[in-house]
Amino acid sequence: MEREGKKPSDLSLFLSSLLGYRSLQIQYLSVYDRIEATTHMESFKVDFDDSTTYQAMKNLKANQVISFDKDLDKIPSIKRFDPKQVKKKV
Repeated sequence: MEREGKKPSDLSLFLSSLLGYRSLQIQYLSVYDRIEATTHMESFKVDFDDSTTYQAMKNLKANQVISFDKDLDKIPSIKRFDPKQVKKKV
């Protein structure tokens, strides 16, 4: 959000809003996971944020992600869906 010019208060509001999602689960990464992520940076030519996303997905045995981040398309073992592609189910 910083690189999009958002203020700290915007980030705080966003993070606080996450607390309201009952089904949201946070995947915490260990130091070992973060070290593993650095190998993904080299393998797939992605930044650290993308590589930690991939490492979290590996931990969860997930191969699909909803994200605006097109750099995740560089990782052939995952399928990225743009949020605009996904229909909201009620």
